[in-house]
Amino acid sequence: MEAKRVVQLFQEAESAWGSFDDFPALEPRVDPMPHLSRNTVSQPFYLASESDQTLVNVSGEGEIWFAGERPERMQLVAGDSVYLPAGVPSRVITRTPSLQVRLKAHPPAREAVAWYCQACQALVHWHDVGADVDVPQDEYWRAVEHFNRDEAARACGACGAAHPLAELGDIAWPEVAKAIRAAQET
Repeated sequence: MEAKRVVQLFQEAESAWGSFDDFPALEPRVDPMPHLSRNTVSQPFYLASESDQTLVNVSGEGEIWFAGERPERMQLVAGDSVYLPAGVPSRVITRTPSLQVRLKAHPPAREAVAWYCQACQALVHWHDVGADVDVPQDEYWRAVEHFNRDEAARACGACGAAHPLAELGDIAWPEVAKAIRAAQET
């Protein structure tokens, strides 16, 4: 990436709508595509992808949690870069406001969002986001709405514990999706 484009990336961060925007930051032909997020809340679910990803924590502090992997948790500080292997669900926990860049395959790979039981770590709910989905933020939003609305989706089949509602905080996926569609039309 040229230095000029890095400056544009930081300018783009100033116009972020909310946490975990995952806004594509460069022209559509770039692979891997940097997706920009300025986060003040934690990611409301685990995210798994069919392709490898890299998370660059540009600023702020937090953790990244991995479902069923060792280590289960890693600290994130400014400058950290974390390889996210294909198929491994991970969740970013925000401790201080942060700026993150997630490098994703382009064209997009299939993803899924998931929730795991806080009591026994069993899978509670899984929502597939197909590779043919133009704007995954729409699916992220639908998945969280369904999870929060459906008590059965939040019930752990292994131990019976009820998972709390997924917190959205300042997440603005409908607005982000609209902006992505508008950018795709130009």
